[in-house]
Amino acid sequence: METKKDQESAEEDDIYVKFSSFGHYMTQGLKRLYETQQLCDAILVAEGKNFPCHRALLASFSPYFHAMFTRPFRECWERQVVFEEMASCILQKILHYLYTGELLLTPETAQDLFTAASRLVILPLQEIIGRFLADSISMDSCLGIYALAYAHNHQALLRVATHHITLNFESLSEHDAFPELDLSTVISILSSDKLLVSSELTVYHAVQHWVRSQPATHFSLIKTLLGQVRLPLLTSEEIMTVQKDILAEYGHAHLQWEQLDGAGRLLRSGGLRHGMYDDWIVSLGLFVSNMQGGVVERLKTHFLGFNLQTESWEEIPPLMYLDSSGFLSVGHKLYVSGGQRLNGSVLGNLHEFDALTGQWVQLPSMSVPRREHGFLACKQKLYALGGRSGRSVLDSAESFDLVRESWSPIASLPFAVSHFASATLKNQLYLIGGFSHTRSSGLAHRGILIYDTGLNVWNQVPLAFQCYKSTAVAMNNGIFVIGGLVEESSCRETPGTVIRALISGTHKCFFLSKDGTVSHDVFIPELPILVLPPCAVQWQRRIHVLVGNTIYQWKPGERSWTRSRKNAPSTRVTFLTVINGVTLRVPKKTLQPLLREASAALTAVWVADK
Repeated sequence: METKKDQESAEEDDIYVKFSSFGHYMTQGLKRLYETQQLCDAILVAEGKNFPCHRALLASFSPYFHAMFTRPFRECWERQVVFEEMASCILQKILHYLYTGELLLTPETAQDLFTAASRLVILPLQEIIGRFLADSISMDSCLGIYALAYAHNHQALLRVATHHITLNFESLSEHDAFPELDLSTVISILSSDKLLVSSELTVYHAVQHWVRSQPATHFSLIKTLLGQVRLPLLTSEEIMTVQKDILAEYGHAHLQWEQLDGAGRLLRSGGLRHGMYDDWIVSLGLFVSNMQGGVVERLKTHFLGFNLQTESWEEIPPLMYLDSSGFLSVGHKLYVSGGQRLNGSVLGNLHEFDALTGQWVQLPSMSVPRREHGFLACKQKLYALGGRSGRSVLDSAESFDLVRESWSPIASLPFAVSHFASATLKNQLYLIGGFSHTRSSGLAHRGILIYDTGLNVWNQVPLAFQCYKSTAVAMNNGIFVIGGLVEESSCRETPGTVIRALISGTHKCFFLSKDGTVSHDVFIPELPILVLPPCAVQWQRRIHVLVGNTIYQWKPGERSWTRSRKNAPSTRVTFLTVINGVTLRVPKKTLQPLLREASAALTAVWVADK
């Protein structure tokens, strides 16, 4: 006997079948109308071939057709649309997709289909083809795909093609497809800061290849293209090569010279290309300088740089001794904030090191002296957060505008805290764990503070364990917390209690999602060696940890850490401890003399018309 409940369940099943079949019935019905050419009220024409179809369907998919069939255009009453420059097979594939949802893509037809879909403003089709082109991109196709994406302003496809071109510009500039690019497309490539070229001479040679390939049409554009070459970045030897080449190739030419220092070269040229830098891991540490006989000369804060491209070590000029200072980098500049001097006094100083000039300068000081504080960068601002000043733990925070070179207060932390890990992720600042009182009082902060730089507000997220003297690295849309002291006991400390149990950590690492919650789905192997605090940075989707004079690295998905082949060299200083580390962009050695000395620079080339 069928119950009421069974009847209701059967009715629900019927409703589900009806709803789930609606799209299927609609698709099949449209397909039949298209195949039998019934009720058609428009004709599309390509290469003399007619394609009867339905205006309502075309207008529902395409703003181009919607405007054509709803406004007083000739096609609206004639009901015939002729496409002069479209192959009939391309138009047929587009209509087949619109009526059936089916699309067969091949490398041979994808670009023509993308052009047609863009012209007709059929966005779903454009996105499908765009993903296909991005997934199948290669060295042979990336220039053509870039030109296609650039012409149709398709940002997602443009990013993929740009990545390929900037990484392989030197070889691609010699490719047969390069001279086929039009002037605006070539200029968009040559103007990019991201070109991975170690010398501007490579860009000059690319210009010459483009011009020489079609001299009849390209020669008149030589002045425009040479304007994209950053001539002040050429060395004296490279200038001689360019000068000799231009005079031999074009006859009379006017060379414009100017006496420029490093800042002037950068200003006139527009800056260095990405390939003109090396990436360094720079560790801030305390070292003792020794005189003969083993007598201590002085205690200083030193900076040791590890060149990630060449796996070589370099020293950066030291500062006065500063313990527990903030340390970060923005591009080719290092910043050191606050810290404690040897006599115990806490400073509010802000120092900047410019890798282009190799010099330290002092910037305006913080309003509050700080040590053991958070020091983060986001959108041309530096943030000094919490920390300690003498025996006091701070809840104040302030930001430094790198453009205006001035400090301003921001919202105070919910409570005073120090000794935390910190990181920047998607315009938010994260303070992880730490102590909400002095270390001796023993009140650990079991939580994460998140500051929204746009809203100027703090939020709190609980943490199931204590975390102290760890290092945080933002990567893969989350934050990797590396090492430190971690204790998972459920007991809560009270002021006056010394935390002795906090030594049970510290090879442990964990991952935080953007919302500040711990994700156990991301595996991170334990550190191969215990170090406090760990000096960890991110470079090329890997985390690098400096332990003493050794680099360990790990990439998400790998099961263990890998040790670098190169150790730090012997220096005139004795290593005490590494405090922190950052990545820094440093000009290649061939360019450093240009950027640190004033000399004659080639700033323009004017070639006489043939």
